[in-house]
Amino acid sequence: MSTAPDPQGPPRPSHSPTATATATAERPDVARALVSSPLPLPTTTRLALLVLVAGAGASFATWWWLVLGRDNWPGAQLACLPGTDAAPDEILARFTGCVNDVRLAQSAVVLCGPLALLALAVLCRAAGRRLSLWRWRAVPDLSSALARRLAAVVPEGGGPRPVLWVRGRGVGIRARASGTVRRPRIVADSYVLSLSDRSVDAIFRHELAHLRLRDVGRVRLATAAGWLLLLGVTLPMVVALARDPGLLGAGLLVRMAIVLVVVLLTLCAVLRVREHDADLAAAADPGAPPDATAAHIGSALAPRRTERLVRSLGLATHPTPAARLAVLADPARSWGLSSLECLTTGLAAGLVFTDLTLLVAALMPDHTQLAYMIGGLLTGWVVAGVVTVAWWRAVAVGHRDASGRRAAPAGAALGLGVLLGSQLAGRAAGDWVRDTGTADGLATALSLTQVPRVQALALGVALVVGGALFALWSTSLARALGATVDGPRSAHACAAAVGLSGLLLAVPLGSWFLFARLTAARAAPGIRWAVIDTPWWVAGVLTAVAGALVPAAAARGARLAGTRGARQPRPLVLWAAATVLVTAGTGWAAFGSEPNRAPATHVSGGSEASATPGVSATPGTAATPTDSVNSPDPTASPASGSGDRTVPLDQLPLLPPKAERTDALRSDTALVCRALSLGGTAVWTEPRRRADMAQLLGGLDDPVLRAASAVLRRAPSGPVDSHAPVASVLRCDLYFRYGR
Repeated sequence: MSTAPDPQGPPRPSHSPTATATATAERPDVARALVSSPLPLPTTTRLALLVLVAGAGASFATWWWLVLGRDNWPGAQLACLPGTDAAPDEILARFTGCVNDVRLAQSAVVLCGPLALLALAVLCRAAGRRLSLWRWRAVPDLSSALARRLAAVVPEGGGPRPVLWVRGRGVGIRARASGTVRRPRIVADSYVLSLSDRSVDAIFRHELAHLRLRDVGRVRLATAAGWLLLLGVTLPMVVALARDPGLLGAGLLVRMAIVLVVVLLTLCAVLRVREHDADLAAAADPGAPPDATAAHIGSALAPRRTERLVRSLGLATHPTPAARLAVLADPARSWGLSSLECLTTGLAAGLVFTDLTLLVAALMPDHTQLAYMIGGLLTGWVVAGVVTVAWWRAVAVGHRDASGRRAAPAGAALGLGVLLGSQLAGRAAGDWVRDTGTADGLATALSLTQVPRVQALALGVALVVGGALFALWSTSLARALGATVDGPRSAHACAAAVGLSGLLLAVPLGSWFLFARLTAARAAPGIRWAVIDTPWWVAGVLTAVAGALVPAAAARGARLAGTRGARQPRPLVLWAAATVLVTAGTGWAAFGSEPNRAPATHVSGGSEASATPGVSATPGTAATPTDSVNSPDPTASPASGSGDRTVPLDQLPLLPPKAERTDALRSDTALVCRALSLGGTAVWTEPRRRADMAQLLGGLDDPVLRAASAVLRRAPSGPVDSHAPVASVLRCDLYFRYGR
């Protein structure tokens, strides 16, 4: 969109002659190389942030309305309890399969949120084109002098020729690209006729650049998604929370407001970046008069006070004329990556990770840790699609943002953004299992505000340092492999860098989120460290890191040996070596300990959860252990009105001594499930403890737990049948959630 002085309005001072003189510094050759580069433009990568945040908001809202807000999900899970006797293996298989199917259905419902948002955004984009023409009272103009001016700047053979539409009403003088790739349009005010031919030429070339770059439809789609997120998700949830805030209302409202601000600021940043891309494309047009674009921008109106305030808040949809002239004078300036953009990218990744991983975990309920690694892989690829591509572009043009002094702080901001995003996500608003009466299999605890400061600080430092190291590695990789603006393989090399980055981030990112989740749930230290304290995990991570450093090490060795005429390593060989090692290391860390890992459980305040591979890690509401051990209420207060003494969980024995096991204790499902949860891996791995637990499970009036007892007793000293612990934990999880 372009602006020009209003001949009917009062004159306002324009930019100084220095701004106009900047036109002489235009570099059309450099701009042409950047615009025609096969590398993704800045507008393209920044739009991915909006997709991330909007998708996370839509999935969370769907979970809120269609899972937590419906009473049929608890009944569907409790209906999985067997009603007739059958073989123990059949009972366990049928029960676990049924519960997992219900939770998979929940995930499918949640996934419908982002898909519905996309469909509605597409419809709004199509309707918006028609509504804007009606609102502006625009009519096609095929024969006026203005239409002939447009036809004069449209190159021959450049695809469908845009049609000029003239607005019947409007404020100010401006033009706007509209329509689609097949039916392009340029809508302009009739006042454009009063401008000089040079200004009209610059305006039309700028709008034609938007059409050629194909950012019109994508920006309309992003804008529609933002409005839908506000009107269709946020406002209804605000109304619902205002009517019934519950225990999570305040924290959730604050997080929703912050996420909306992030969405708005990201959208405004995309709108500003697209103007820089269009300016460069217009200046690079071979038919454009020299300095025409810069001269037109330099004649723009000086910003008013309100406009300066909006810009200072980051809400401006257009960059300042000074910023646009600076980019025209140095086209490579727009190919940098600031710390603020990295922070926003991290925020988006932190917001979307948990919702994405819970969907993946529903597809593989017996492999929770592997699900987190896959979530790390998918999120890592999206993050790399923004920051790795941006650093690759920066290295290709020699931008200072790709230097070590600037790349490391930007990477640290990326890690900080992931930390903030994980805590600003709606699922970190509180303990959903404890504070909601219809907690489901997708509920989890994520907030680090209640954990010891040392642990929270250590998790934060790990992310910040990891982000800085990732930035240094990304820029070193681009330099080692010779990132270029153009060339037959530049786009393929950048895509390979994105793929390699996602593989490298998969295990550390997934492990961090799983470790943080266990920390937030107050899991035992042994269970938390079990995420990374395995030989396969350590060996895999070290192998992946070694593979990632191969290109940089080879390039450095070639430079040191360059004076002796040593043969330079081939980029394809470096890519192959790095990819093989990183893939092997990622596979070892993710799959190496999966088959033989014994399941474990943990307890958190008032929540039970299975926590390691082999068990569906889903927390549940637990009865508070008091002297009155037969209370059936799963959400009982820690201190009852009768004066019962509350026993801290860390002081509760794993199992009551045999001499104190009365018939009432043996038949109490809550106490036996509590003992199972507090027992950790020893309940399943130690033969004596396994036999003890099998005896307790066999004395309960529950077909699932009795079947698990029968399976455990079949081989007291042999390997554990995974069906027994998985079914036991799922059954206790349902008991703690719903009290039956």
